[in-house]
Amino acid sequence: MTLLACQIFSTIAHEGSFARTAEQLHLTPSAISHAVSTMEAECGFPLFTRTKSGVTMTAAAENLLPAIQRLLASSESLDQSIAQINACTKACCAWGCSTLPA
Repeated sequence: MTLLACQIFSTIAHEGSFARTAEQLHLTPSAISHAVSTMEAECGFPLFTRTKSGVTMTAAAENLLPAIQRLLASSESLDQSIAQINACTKACCAWGCSTLPA
């Protein structure tokens, strides 16, 4: 499952709607539907129950949600670490600092 698929999964779980998920992630509703179908095919079981009033997670999806949330948090932590390293590198270049011992 890709990070985007995990973001879609988590957002649907929070929003309870493919349409609101599409709006929030700036994707089309059909892209969300396709991503969910792909995830369900990869997992081998349904993740969401679709109704006229929205979608609800299946028991299997509820079991997956904590792992997906941890994965997304780890990805965010990685992005923050990269940003910090880039900021430090740019600051050292701007000030003419050296990261090498004297």
